Amino acid sequence: MKKILLAVLGVFFFTSWCWAQNYYAFVQVQIKNDSGAAFLMNTITKVSDKETCENVLSPVRKLKDMYPIRMECLTGQEWEDSLGGLFANKPTSSIYISYKDPNGYETRINTKVLAGSNSSTPGLPVDLPVKETILWASAMIEALEKGGIKNARIIYPAIK
Repeated sequence: MKKILLAVLGVFFFTSWCWAQNYYAFVQVQIKNDSGAAFLMNTITKVSDKETCENVLSPVRKLKDMYPIRMECLTGQEWEDSLGGLFANKPTSSIYISYKDPNGYETRINTKVLAGSNSSTPGLPVDLPVKETILWASAMIEALEKGGIKNARIIYPAIK
């Protein structure tokens, strides 16, 4: 009987461990520059549970009065699949920044610009030109270092 009980507990533990999903604290801030161009800065932090995800998002709620912000906790296989390469620091179609935040959580940041009204996709996020994105990423790395982050690095796009 003990062997059966131990086997059932072992299977339960192994199954729950294998199917454990990460949570991703997603924050998207829209910022307009002086010329009226709208930029989106996306920050995604990988955590192990919903409570931690909500705690990561908590300080961002204070910015809601200053900027249009979208934030949510994401989980599930769809997000594991779509964000797996990003958190493995694999190149994507655009530049992004990779670092561990002060709490040790893996975090990724990228930026997009909202396409103008004369675009074929008005209002949709599009990648900035590479030179502009490099300038943005360099400035972000500098700001992160001033804030105490010493492990930030730029992940460059895949060469086509």
